[in-house]
Amino acid sequence: MTKEMLWFLMGHLVCIGQWAAFIMVEYAFLGRGRRFRFPCLWAALLAAVFLVASIRHDIGFFNVESVILNVIYLLVTVLFFGGSWNQKLSACLVNGIMCLLTENTVSYTFAWYKHIPVREVWRYRSCLFLLVAAVVGAGLLAAYIIRRWRREQALTPLQMLVMSFFPGIVVVLNIVLMVSGGSEVPSMMNMMLTFGLTIAVLIHLGIVQMVNDQMLLQQTLMVEAVRQKKSAEALLESYKTQRRLTHEFTNHTDALALLLQQGDYEGAKAYLSTLTKTIAANTTIMNTHNPLLDALLSKKYEEASRKGVMVYFDLPDLRDMPMGQTDLVIVLSNLLNNAIEAAAQADPPEVYVRMRKSEEEVVLSVRNRVKKDLNLVDGQLPRISQKGAGHGFGLWNVRDVLKKYGGEYTISCRECWFRFTCTIPLRKL
Repeated sequence: MTKEMLWFLMGHLVCIGQWAAFIMVEYAFLGRGRRFRFPCLWAALLAAVFLVASIRHDIGFFNVESVILNVIYLLVTVLFFGGSWNQKLSACLVNGIMCLLTENTVSYTFAWYKHIPVREVWRYRSCLFLLVAAVVGAGLLAAYIIRRWRREQALTPLQMLVMSFFPGIVVVLNIVLMVSGGSEVPSMMNMMLTFGLTIAVLIHLGIVQMVNDQMLLQQTLMVEAVRQKKSAEALLESYKTQRRLTHEFTNHTDALALLLQQGDYEGAKAYLSTLTKTIAANTTIMNTHNPLLDALLSKKYEEASRKGVMVYFDLPDLRDMPMGQTDLVIVLSNLLNNAIEAAAQADPPEVYVRMRKSEEEVVLSVRNRVKKDLNLVDGQLPRISQKGAGHGFGLWNVRDVLKKYGGEYTISCRECWFRFTCTIPLRKL
Protein backbone atom coordinates (compact mmCIF):
# COMPACT_ATOMS: atom_id res chain seq x y z
CA MET A 1 0.00 0.00 0.00
CA THR A 2 1.43 3.34 -1.09
CA LYS A 3 1.69 6.34 1.22
CA GLU A 4 -0.81 8.20 -0.95
CA MET A 5 -3.32 5.36 -0.59
CA LEU A 6 -2.78 5.23 3.18
CA TRP A 7 -3.54 8.94 3.52
CA PHE A 8 -6.58 8.50 1.30
CA LEU A 9 -7.92 5.79 3.62
CA MET A 10 -7.19 7.90 6.70
CA GLY A 11 -9.08 10.77 5.11
CA HIS A 12 -12.21 8.62 5.20
CA LEU A 13 -12.07 8.71 9.01
CA VAL A 14 -13.76 12.08 8.62
CA CYS A 15 -16.51 10.45 6.58
CA ILE A 16 -17.01 7.80 9.26
CA GLY A 17 -17.19 10.44 11.98
CA GLN A 18 -19.56 12.47 9.86
CA TRP A 19 -21.92 9.55 9.23
CA ALA A 20 -21.83 8.65 12.92
CA ALA A 21 -22.91 12.20 13.73
CA PHE A 22 -25.72 11.94 11.17
CA ILE A 23 -27.00 8.75 12.81
CA MET A 24 -26.96 10.29 16.30
CA VAL A 25 -28.92 13.33 15.16
CA GLU A 26 -31.46 11.30 13.17
CA TYR A 27 -32.09 8.95 16.08
CA ALA A 28 -32.55 11.87 18.48
CA PHE A 29 -34.78 13.76 16.06
CA LEU A 30 -36.86 10.91 14.56
CA GLY A 31 -36.63 7.94 16.91
CA ARG A 32 -37.43 4.41 15.84
CA GLY A 33 -39.75 3.69 12.97
CA ARG A 34 -42.14 0.79 12.41
CA ARG A 35 -40.47 -0.86 9.43
CA PHE A 36 -36.89 -1.12 10.71
CA ARG A 37 -36.34 -2.51 14.18
CA PHE A 38 -32.72 -1.39 14.47
CA PRO A 39 -32.45 1.82 12.39
CA CYS A 40 -29.00 2.77 13.70
CA LEU A 41 -27.61 -0.61 12.62
CA TRP A 42 -29.10 -0.27 9.14
CA ALA A 43 -27.70 3.25 8.84
CA ALA A 44 -24.25 1.96 9.90
CA LEU A 45 -24.38 -0.82 7.30
CA LEU A 46 -25.30 1.71 4.62
CA ALA A 47 -22.38 3.87 5.76
CA ALA A 48 -20.06 0.89 5.20
CA VAL A 49 -21.43 0.46 1.68
CA PHE A 50 -20.94 4.15 0.91
CA LEU A 51 -17.43 4.01 2.35
CA VAL A 52 -16.47 1.14 0.03
CA ALA A 53 -18.00 2.97 -2.96
CA SER A 54 -16.14 6.18 -2.10
CA ILE A 55 -12.80 4.37 -1.84
CA ARG A 56 -13.32 2.26 -4.95
CA HIS A 57 -14.38 5.17 -7.17
CA ASP A 58 -11.86 7.62 -5.66
CA ILE A 59 -14.51 10.23 -4.90
CA GLY A 60 -12.24 12.29 -2.64
CA PHE A 61 -13.16 15.19 -0.37
CA PHE A 62 -14.42 18.77 -0.57
CA ASN A 63 -15.88 18.38 -4.05
CA VAL A 64 -19.28 18.08 -5.74
CA GLU A 65 -19.18 14.26 -5.75
CA SER A 66 -18.63 14.05 -1.99
CA VAL A 67 -21.50 16.50 -1.35
CA ILE A 68 -23.86 14.48 -3.57
CA LEU A 69 -22.81 11.27 -1.78
CA ASN A 70 -23.61 12.74 1.63
CA VAL A 71 -26.95 14.12 0.43
CA ILE A 72 -27.95 10.68 -0.88
CA TYR A 73 -26.85 9.10 2.39
CA LEU A 74 -28.99 11.53 4.41
CA LEU A 75 -32.07 11.04 2.22
CA VAL A 76 -31.81 7.25 2.42
CA THR A 77 -30.98 6.86 6.12
CA VAL A 78 -33.92 8.99 7.31
CA LEU A 79 -36.17 6.28 5.85
CA PHE A 80 -34.87 3.86 8.49
CA PHE A 81 -36.15 6.06 11.33
CA GLY A 82 -39.59 7.26 12.39
CA GLY A 83 -41.24 10.69 12.17
CA SER A 84 -43.25 12.41 9.47
CA TRP A 85 -41.89 13.51 6.11
CA ASN A 86 -41.56 17.07 7.35
CA GLN A 87 -39.55 15.84 10.30
CA LYS A 88 -37.35 13.70 8.07
CA LEU A 89 -36.54 16.67 5.84
CA SER A 90 -35.89 18.79 8.94
CA ALA A 91 -33.46 16.15 10.20
CA CYS A 92 -31.61 16.27 6.88
CA LEU A 93 -31.45 20.05 7.11
CA VAL A 94 -30.10 19.92 10.67
CA ASN A 95 -27.43 17.41 9.68
CA GLY A 96 -26.47 19.44 6.63
CA ILE A 97 -26.06 22.61 8.68
CA MET A 98 -24.13 20.82 11.43
CA CYS A 99 -21.76 19.03 9.06
CA LEU A 100 -21.08 21.90 6.69
CA LEU A 101 -20.60 24.53 9.37
CA THR A 102 -18.29 22.31 11.41
CA GLU A 103 -16.18 21.03 8.53
CA ASN A 104 -15.92 24.39 6.78
CA THR A 105 -14.97 26.21 9.97
CA VAL A 106 -12.27 23.68 10.93
CA SER A 107 -10.87 23.11 7.44
CA TYR A 108 -10.81 26.79 6.46
CA THR A 109 -9.22 27.76 9.77
CA PHE A 110 -6.56 25.06 9.41
CA ALA A 111 -5.88 25.93 5.76
CA TRP A 112 -5.63 29.63 6.59
CA TYR A 113 -3.26 28.89 9.46
CA LYS A 114 -1.06 26.60 7.30
CA HIS A 115 -1.45 28.79 4.23
CA ILE A 116 -2.49 25.86 2.03
CA PRO A 117 -5.50 25.17 -0.24
CA VAL A 118 -8.54 23.82 1.59
CA ARG A 119 -8.51 20.58 -0.42
CA GLU A 120 -5.07 19.78 0.94
CA VAL A 121 -6.00 19.80 4.64
CA TRP A 122 -6.91 16.10 4.56
CA ARG A 123 -3.22 15.35 3.97
CA TYR A 124 -2.43 16.53 7.52
CA ARG A 125 -2.95 13.98 10.24
CA SER A 126 -3.62 16.63 12.91
CA CYS A 127 -6.34 18.20 10.76
CA LEU A 128 -7.97 14.82 10.16
CA PHE A 129 -8.18 14.06 13.86
CA LEU A 130 -9.41 17.60 14.53
CA LEU A 131 -12.14 17.24 11.92
CA VAL A 132 -13.26 13.87 13.31
CA ALA A 133 -13.37 15.20 16.87
CA ALA A 134 -15.21 18.36 15.80
CA VAL A 135 -17.83 16.52 13.73
CA VAL A 136 -18.51 13.84 16.37
CA GLY A 137 -18.61 16.48 19.11
CA ALA A 138 -21.04 18.59 17.09
CA GLY A 139 -23.20 15.49 16.52
CA LEU A 140 -23.32 14.69 20.25
CA LEU A 141 -24.19 18.28 21.11
CA ALA A 142 -26.86 18.50 18.40
CA ALA A 143 -28.41 15.19 19.52
CA TYR A 144 -28.55 16.40 23.13
CA ILE A 145 -30.15 19.72 22.15
CA ILE A 146 -32.67 17.96 19.90
CA ARG A 147 -33.72 15.55 22.64
CA ARG A 148 -34.30 18.47 24.97
CA TRP A 149 -36.06 20.42 22.24
CA ARG A 150 -38.47 17.55 21.54
CA ARG A 151 -39.59 17.58 25.20
CA GLU A 152 -40.16 21.34 25.23
CA GLN A 153 -41.15 22.16 21.64
CA ALA A 154 -44.04 24.62 21.37
CA LEU A 155 -43.68 25.84 17.77
CA THR A 156 -46.17 24.57 15.19
CA PRO A 157 -44.99 22.75 12.02
CA LEU A 158 -45.67 25.87 9.94
CA GLN A 159 -43.63 28.02 12.33
CA MET A 160 -40.81 25.48 12.21
CA LEU A 161 -40.89 25.59 8.40
CA VAL A 162 -40.59 29.39 8.43
CA MET A 163 -37.78 29.22 10.99
CA SER A 164 -35.84 26.76 8.78
CA PHE A 165 -35.75 29.15 5.79
CA PHE A 166 -32.59 30.93 6.92
CA PRO A 167 -30.69 27.72 7.84
CA GLY A 168 -31.58 26.38 4.39
CA ILE A 169 -29.91 29.38 2.77
CA VAL A 170 -26.87 28.81 4.99
CA VAL A 171 -26.61 25.22 3.74
CA VAL A 172 -26.54 26.38 0.13
CA LEU A 173 -23.92 29.05 0.88
CA ASN A 174 -21.74 26.52 2.70
CA ILE A 175 -21.93 24.09 -0.21
CA VAL A 176 -20.88 26.85 -2.60
CA LEU A 177 -18.10 27.85 -0.23
CA MET A 178 -16.84 24.28 0.10
CA VAL A 179 -16.87 23.50 -3.62
CA SER A 180 -15.69 26.84 -5.04
CA GLY A 181 -12.94 27.70 -2.59
CA GLY A 182 -11.30 24.33 -2.14
CA SER A 183 -8.46 24.86 -4.63
CA GLU A 184 -7.29 28.18 -3.19
CA VAL A 185 -5.65 29.38 -0.01
CA PRO A 186 -8.39 30.91 2.18
CA SER A 187 -8.42 34.68 2.17
CA MET A 188 -9.53 36.92 4.99
CA MET A 189 -12.86 37.33 3.18
CA ASN A 190 -13.33 33.55 3.15
CA MET A 191 -12.60 33.40 6.88
CA MET A 192 -15.03 36.19 7.63
CA LEU A 193 -17.74 34.50 5.56
CA THR A 194 -17.13 31.11 7.22
CA PHE A 195 -17.22 32.40 10.78
CA GLY A 196 -20.00 34.84 9.91
CA LEU A 197 -22.27 32.04 8.74
CA THR A 198 -21.51 30.00 11.85
CA ILE A 199 -22.24 32.92 14.18
CA ALA A 200 -25.38 33.83 12.22
CA VAL A 201 -26.76 30.30 12.60
CA LEU A 202 -26.00 30.24 16.33
CA ILE A 203 -27.77 33.60 16.77
CA HIS A 204 -30.71 32.30 14.72
CA LEU A 205 -30.96 29.18 16.90
CA GLY A 206 -30.87 31.37 20.00
CA ILE A 207 -33.74 33.49 18.66
CA VAL A 208 -35.75 30.38 17.79
CA GLN A 209 -35.18 29.04 21.32
CA MET A 210 -36.37 32.34 22.83
CA VAL A 211 -39.53 32.31 20.70
CA ASN A 212 -40.16 28.68 21.62
CA ASP A 213 -39.70 29.43 25.34
CA GLN A 214 -42.19 32.30 25.15
CA MET A 215 -44.76 30.15 23.38
CA LEU A 216 -44.17 27.34 25.88
CA LEU A 217 -44.74 29.81 28.71
CA GLN A 218 -47.96 31.05 27.12
CA GLN A 219 -49.19 27.48 26.66
CA THR A 220 -48.38 26.68 30.29
CA LEU A 221 -50.20 29.77 31.49
CA MET A 222 -53.18 28.96 29.31
CA VAL A 223 -53.39 25.42 30.66
CA GLU A 224 -53.21 26.77 34.19
CA ALA A 225 -55.93 29.33 33.43
CA VAL A 226 -58.20 26.57 32.11
CA ARG A 227 -57.53 24.55 35.24
CA GLN A 228 -58.38 27.54 37.41
CA LYS A 229 -61.59 28.07 35.44
CA LYS A 230 -62.62 24.48 36.09
CA SER A 231 -61.77 24.99 39.75
CA ALA A 232 -64.03 28.06 39.82
CA GLU A 233 -66.89 26.08 38.32
CA ALA A 234 -66.38 23.32 40.91
CA LEU A 235 -66.36 25.88 43.73
CA LEU A 236 -69.55 27.47 42.47
CA GLU A 237 -71.18 24.07 42.31
CA SER A 238 -70.05 23.44 45.88
CA TYR A 239 -71.65 26.71 46.95
CA LYS A 240 -74.91 25.78 45.22
CA THR A 241 -74.85 22.47 47.10
CA GLN A 242 -74.46 24.36 50.35
CA ARG A 243 -77.39 26.61 49.48
CA ARG A 244 -79.55 23.59 48.77
CA LEU A 245 -78.60 22.10 52.13
CA THR A 246 -79.52 25.35 53.85
CA HIS A 247 -82.85 25.36 52.05
CA GLU A 248 -83.52 21.84 53.27
CA PHE A 249 -82.57 22.72 56.86
CA THR A 250 -86.22 22.97 57.93
CA ASN A 251 -86.94 19.51 56.57
CA HIS A 252 -83.99 18.09 58.49
CA THR A 253 -85.15 19.66 61.77
CA ASP A 254 -88.67 18.28 61.20
CA ALA A 255 -87.23 14.80 60.65
CA LEU A 256 -85.18 15.07 63.88
CA ALA A 257 -88.23 16.25 65.82
CA LEU A 258 -90.26 13.30 64.53
CA LEU A 259 -87.59 10.79 65.58
CA LEU A 260 -87.41 12.34 69.06
CA GLN A 261 -91.21 12.30 69.43
CA GLN A 262 -91.18 8.59 68.60
CA GLY A 263 -88.47 7.99 71.21
CA ASP A 264 -86.00 6.77 68.59
CA TYR A 265 -83.02 8.45 70.19
CA GLU A 266 -80.45 6.22 68.48
CA GLY A 267 -82.00 6.94 65.10
CA ALA A 268 -82.00 10.67 65.81
CA LYS A 269 -78.38 10.49 66.91
CA ALA A 270 -77.31 8.65 63.73
CA TYR A 271 -79.33 11.05 61.56
CA LEU A 272 -77.76 14.07 63.26
CA SER A 273 -74.26 12.63 62.85
CA THR A 274 -74.75 12.08 59.12
CA LEU A 275 -76.28 15.51 58.69
CA THR A 276 -73.41 17.20 60.57
CA LYS A 277 -70.78 15.59 58.35
CA THR A 278 -72.64 16.58 55.19
CA ILE A 279 -73.04 20.18 56.28
CA ALA A 280 -69.44 20.43 57.46
CA ALA A 281 -68.18 19.25 54.09
CA ASN A 282 -70.18 21.85 52.20
CA THR A 283 -70.28 24.87 54.50
CA THR A 284 -68.15 27.91 53.77
CA ILE A 285 -66.10 29.49 56.52
CA MET A 286 -66.04 32.97 54.98
CA ASN A 287 -68.93 35.37 54.57
CA THR A 288 -67.91 38.19 52.22
CA HIS A 289 -71.32 38.27 50.46
CA ASN A 290 -69.57 36.96 47.35
CA PRO A 291 -70.58 33.28 46.92
CA LEU A 292 -67.64 32.28 44.77
CA LEU A 293 -65.12 34.07 46.99
CA ASP A 294 -66.61 32.49 50.11
CA ALA A 295 -66.32 29.00 48.63
CA LEU A 296 -62.80 29.61 47.32
CA LEU A 297 -61.41 31.09 50.54
CA SER A 298 -63.02 28.38 52.65
CA LYS A 299 -61.47 25.69 50.50
CA LYS A 300 -58.01 27.28 50.68
CA TYR A 301 -58.38 27.66 54.46
CA GLU A 302 -59.09 23.93 54.79
CA GLU A 303 -56.14 23.04 52.54
CA ALA A 304 -53.84 25.23 54.62
CA SER A 305 -55.08 23.68 57.87
CA ARG A 306 -54.24 20.21 56.59
CA LYS A 307 -50.67 21.42 55.95
CA GLY A 308 -50.40 23.03 59.37
CA VAL A 309 -50.50 26.58 57.98
CA MET A 310 -52.46 29.30 59.78
CA VAL A 311 -54.30 31.68 57.46
CA TYR A 312 -55.64 34.99 58.73
CA PHE A 313 -58.23 36.90 56.70
CA ASP A 314 -59.12 40.59 56.90
CA LEU A 315 -61.75 41.13 54.23
CA PRO A 316 -64.52 43.68 53.58
CA ASP A 317 -67.84 43.22 51.82
CA LEU A 318 -66.87 41.87 48.40
CA ARG A 319 -70.20 41.49 46.66
CA ASP A 320 -69.09 43.91 43.91
CA MET A 321 -65.70 43.05 42.42
CA PRO A 322 -64.09 44.76 39.39
CA MET A 323 -63.26 41.52 37.56
CA GLY A 324 -64.89 38.40 36.20
CA GLN A 325 -65.41 35.28 38.28
CA THR A 326 -62.78 33.25 36.42
CA ASP A 327 -60.16 35.99 36.66
CA LEU A 328 -60.94 36.43 40.34
CA VAL A 329 -60.29 32.74 40.95
CA ILE A 330 -57.02 32.88 38.99
CA VAL A 331 -55.70 35.76 41.12
CA LEU A 332 -56.73 34.48 44.56
CA SER A 333 -56.03 30.79 43.87
CA ASN A 334 -52.51 31.39 42.61
CA LEU A 335 -51.62 33.87 45.36
CA LEU A 336 -52.95 31.58 48.09
CA ASN A 337 -51.46 28.42 46.56
CA ASN A 338 -48.00 30.00 46.43
CA ALA A 339 -48.35 31.53 49.91
CA ILE A 340 -49.53 28.29 51.55
CA GLU A 341 -46.87 26.19 49.82
CA ALA A 342 -44.08 28.56 50.87
CA ALA A 343 -45.40 29.04 54.42
CA ALA A 344 -45.61 25.28 54.96
CA GLN A 345 -41.80 25.19 54.79
CA ALA A 346 -41.32 28.13 57.18
CA ASP A 347 -41.49 28.52 60.94
CA PRO A 348 -44.01 29.66 62.02
CA PRO A 349 -46.21 28.82 59.02
CA GLU A 350 -48.40 31.88 58.61
CA VAL A 351 -50.31 33.58 55.81
CA TYR A 352 -52.14 36.92 56.02
CA VAL A 353 -54.73 37.93 53.44
CA ARG A 354 -56.01 41.49 53.54
CA MET A 355 -58.29 43.36 51.16
CA ARG A 356 -59.53 46.93 51.18
CA LYS A 357 -62.03 48.71 48.95
CA SER A 358 -62.31 52.40 48.17
CA GLU A 359 -64.37 54.32 45.67
CA GLU A 360 -61.63 53.97 43.07
CA GLU A 361 -59.90 50.66 43.58
CA VAL A 362 -59.51 47.39 45.44
CA VAL A 363 -56.23 46.71 47.25
CA LEU A 364 -55.26 43.09 47.86
CA SER A 365 -52.27 42.05 49.96
CA VAL A 366 -51.07 38.49 50.57
CA ARG A 367 -48.20 38.12 53.03
CA ASN A 368 -46.60 34.81 54.01
CA ARG A 369 -43.60 33.43 55.82
CA VAL A 370 -40.77 31.90 53.76
CA LYS A 371 -37.93 29.62 54.78
CA LYS A 372 -35.37 32.09 53.48
CA ASP A 373 -35.49 35.39 51.63
CA LEU A 374 -35.92 35.24 47.87
CA ASN A 375 -33.45 37.04 45.65
CA LEU A 376 -35.78 39.40 43.79
CA VAL A 377 -34.23 41.55 41.06
CA ASP A 378 -35.68 45.07 41.03
CA GLY A 379 -39.04 43.86 42.30
CA GLN A 380 -39.51 41.50 39.36
CA LEU A 381 -41.41 38.23 39.60
CA PRO A 382 -39.40 35.13 40.59
CA ARG A 383 -38.27 32.88 37.76
CA ILE A 384 -40.70 30.12 36.85
CA SER A 385 -39.96 27.06 38.96
CA GLN A 386 -41.84 24.06 40.21
CA LYS A 387 -39.48 23.74 43.17
CA GLY A 388 -37.87 25.95 45.72
CA ALA A 389 -39.61 28.69 47.64
CA GLY A 390 -43.09 27.91 46.35
CA HIS A 391 -43.62 30.96 44.13
CA GLY A 392 -43.91 29.52 40.61
CA PHE A 393 -45.55 30.33 37.32
CA GLY A 394 -48.85 31.15 39.10
CA LEU A 395 -47.63 34.69 39.75
CA TRP A 396 -47.21 35.18 36.01
CA ASN A 397 -50.88 34.26 35.55
CA VAL A 398 -51.77 36.84 38.22
CA ARG A 399 -49.68 39.45 36.40
CA ASP A 400 -51.52 38.80 33.13
CA VAL A 401 -54.94 39.16 34.79
CA LEU A 402 -53.93 42.40 36.53
CA LYS A 403 -52.64 43.76 33.23
CA LYS A 404 -55.98 42.93 31.65
CA TYR A 405 -57.84 45.10 34.22
CA GLY A 406 -55.26 47.87 34.35
CA GLY A 407 -54.06 46.76 37.78
CA GLU A 408 -50.60 47.16 39.27
CA TYR A 409 -48.57 45.07 41.69
CA THR A 410 -45.49 45.19 43.88
CA ILE A 411 -43.57 42.34 45.51
CA SER A 412 -40.96 42.24 48.24
CA CYS A 413 -39.22 39.69 50.43
CA ARG A 414 -37.54 40.87 53.61
CA GLU A 415 -36.82 39.22 56.95
CA CYS A 416 -38.40 35.95 55.74
CA TRP A 417 -41.67 37.64 54.77
CA PHE A 418 -42.87 37.51 51.16
CA ARG A 419 -45.50 40.12 50.27
CA PHE A 420 -47.53 40.52 47.09
CA THR A 421 -49.68 43.65 46.91
CA CYS A 422 -51.86 44.61 43.97
CA THR A 423 -54.42 47.28 43.14
CA ILE A 424 -57.38 46.79 40.82
CA PRO A 425 -59.37 49.78 39.53
CA LEU A 426 -63.11 49.51 40.12
CA ARG A 427 -63.63 50.37 36.46
CA LYS A 428 -61.89 48.40 33.77
CA LEU A 429 -59.40 50.57 31.85
